[in-house]
Amino acid sequence: MARRQGAARDRRPPPPLSGPRREPDRSGAPAGASADGEPAPALTVAVHDLAQARAVLEAAAELGLSITLVTAPGLVAMAGVGFCVALEEALGRPLLIDCGSEPGTALAALRAGARRLVLAGAPAARGKLEDIARQLGACLLAAPPAPLLTLASGEDPRAARRGALAAPAGCDPSSAASEGL
Repeated sequence: MARRQGAARDRRPPPPLSGPRREPDRSGAPAGASADGEPAPALTVAVHDLAQARAVLEAAAELGLSITLVTAPGLVAMAGVGFCVALEEALGRPLLIDCGSEPGTALAALRAGARRLVLAGAPAARGKLEDIARQLGACLLAAPPAPLLTLASGEDPRAARRGALAAPAGCDPSSAASEGL
């Protein structure tokens, strides 16, 4: 149990979110490149479960895309923080956990060992949560990196992935998914 508690975990920086184990661009560098010249993630995909996440990663690998995975909006409220942390562990790679606008959920996620979080709004609590996250070596974002594709719950990722992940640059991938691709 102690290994899942924030204070008991090691304090090494969390692994990067995307592709060849690089951090998403937060530097203001031109689109498509990070501050160190590496390619930025091509797409952020919101998933509901392990099967969707694995299918998206498989498609991204086939297409040579760098992908960032994020939990679908509302998933942590429905399934719980423990489910989302277990999903990350099962994938063996970093996962952004979308805590909506609930600072209590973000704090619970940090306590459960999550180190990559999205927290929208919550201006009164944001500063304190950012300080806690920094002390734990965690990352607290205001929104998932764009462009964002949100798969529907139960949607067959194999049907959606090819059209959406292979969408040409400049095309909104969420509209491709909503058209049944």
